Amino acid sequence: MNKLVLPALCLALGGVPAWSQGAVPTELASALERAVPEGDDAHWRFLLTFTGAEGSVVAHFDGSRPVEERWTLIAPDEAGMSDAQREIWEDIVDEGDDEGEDGGLFFSAGDVAFQPGTLELSGGGGGGADLTYTFRPQFDPEDEEEAAFAEHLCGEVTVGGEPAGVRRFRLWAPESFKPHFAVRVHAFEMEQEYSELDGLPAPVLTRMTQTVSGSAAFQSFEERVELEFSEIEYLGDSAR
Repeated sequence: MNKLVLPALCLALGGVPAWSQGAVPTELASALERAVPEGDDAHWRFLLTFTGAEGSVVAHFDGSRPVEERWTLIAPDEAGMSDAQREIWEDIVDEGDDEGEDGGLFFSAGDVAFQPGTLELSGGGGGGADLTYTFRPQFDPEDEEEAAFAEHLCGEVTVGGEPAGVRRFRLWAPESFKPHFAVRVHAFEMEQEYSELDGLPAPVLTRMTQTVSGSAAFQSFEERVELEFSEIEYLGDSAR
């Protein structure tokens, strides 16, 4: 998952690569093997559009610039920002300042780690159509907070193209659950869409949406956010 600006509830589920967990269909294994094991924010330039209930923020990221100068606000004008938009903008810049952490927009195979025996073909397969597989996510049992959330989720990955690549990745909760005694999540869904860019070794994240609703400390909450990545340029070595 992209580490630049993902909301906190998006889980980077741990575990070993999915294709090493037993028998995996050829098409899926081929798509997962195209993942880039490590990313670097410095290798990217793109336009980010963040849309939520508080409004939209558009920003440009240039990894070739010094860390403190990589983000440029495009819209709205800083003087006309609402308090909520200003908070979003500050969060984007703060996340981008984590120099040294893996990041970038390439598909990460670690997101599709699944529990052995849970992988099933759920759609596609005829006439060159995309294939969709469902699974139960694998998570890090040593991270109690992550485990309490992830154990209630289902996963879905869609692959297609030639060579095969990941098109879409989705995590969702099929029913309401309590990850903590004081919190109930009524609904959760996170979806990532990937696209192929000429000359690059793996699919690139172009859109992410996340919806979550629930209650905590007797207060209801509901949030939907969308992140769209456009005008993407890869500045690193693509011959991987």
